[in-house]
Amino acid sequence: MRISQEVELNRLVIHAFPGRGEAPEIAEREESPTQGLRRFIEDHIRGCVGTPSRRAAKFNGPDTTVAACASAIIQQPEDFVEQCKVMGLWFAHQSGQPSAPPTFLAIALFTDLDDDGRYLALLKLDPTTAFIRSDSKIEAISILPEPSRTLPKYAIVRPHDDESRYDVIFRNTHDAAASERGEADFWLEGFLEAYEVTTPRQMTQLVVKETEKWIQANEGQVEDEVAANLRNAVRTMAQGDELDLEEIAVQAIKDPVQREEYIGRLLDRGLTETAFEPDREWAQSWSKRTTYVCDDGVRISGPSDAIDHVVQILPKTPDRKTRLVIETKKFIQK
Repeated sequence: MRISQEVELNRLVIHAFPGRGEAPEIAEREESPTQGLRRFIEDHIRGCVGTPSRRAAKFNGPDTTVAACASAIIQQPEDFVEQCKVMGLWFAHQSGQPSAPPTFLAIALFTDLDDDGRYLALLKLDPTTAFIRSDSKIEAISILPEPSRTLPKYAIVRPHDDESRYDVIFRNTHDAAASERGEADFWLEGFLEAYEVTTPRQMTQLVVKETEKWIQANEGQVEDEVAANLRNAVRTMAQGDELDLEEIAVQAIKDPVQREEYIGRLLDRGLTETAFEPDREWAQSWSKRTTYVCDDGVRISGPSDAIDHVVQILPKTPDRKTRLVIETKKFIQK
């Protein structure tokens, strides 16, 4: 699920959960968002899909409440309000309302304008209290969180798909008070009825970091050309549509024993799949920097398009030491 920042709100329902013993207010109709409300929701969605702290999950099955409602809405958008009612009632039941603190659940159908894909955004909007002066009186009002603040709980959902590795990207942070009330797992396990899986970013980072560690651990056995080819293959595939570890190994490592050891190391370190959709955004950002790690923790790092003009790598000495020549006009010792 790769969603761009170019999103457009299509439909919106907002359920209110007053808490304090009051019954939930399940919306009977769609919102007709003003330009300000539209921008408010779209900015929250952009924040959700763009935050590095997002995680991924898989629905327990296609017949669970949120998964079934999402599928029905995507297939028949005219049923949006009815399906949102179901999710609102399910949220109230699973969250422990009416004893839980006041909150709002915004359910938004939106389109990713880059590929015309349609998704649901489930945004838990916890209000804060502010005070205003009106007619010589001080009145309390509730204010919804600004889009500049990452929501503690949200989910971007697509219908369940057996072939996809994940159906949901989400965030599920909670405070100490929530833990005491037993709410730590209500959002993911109770409401969404899903289980967490490794994100594309986590797997991409694992491949990149563990590849470098494997090269360093086998410095005496891995030729310089093989190491360079392996780094280049990982860098290239991490920015493509699929990162296939076995293809990388065949492409870069001629020795079948070393290929097995390389793949085995990554699997031992937690990689769950040898072929997956990488996080291209992270990979492109990572590829813009080059870092050389030397003995005793010494690191030489800088922008890739500049460091190659500054650092020259000479052939290895007979005792397998690497010599680096750094040429620079500007030199500052810190």
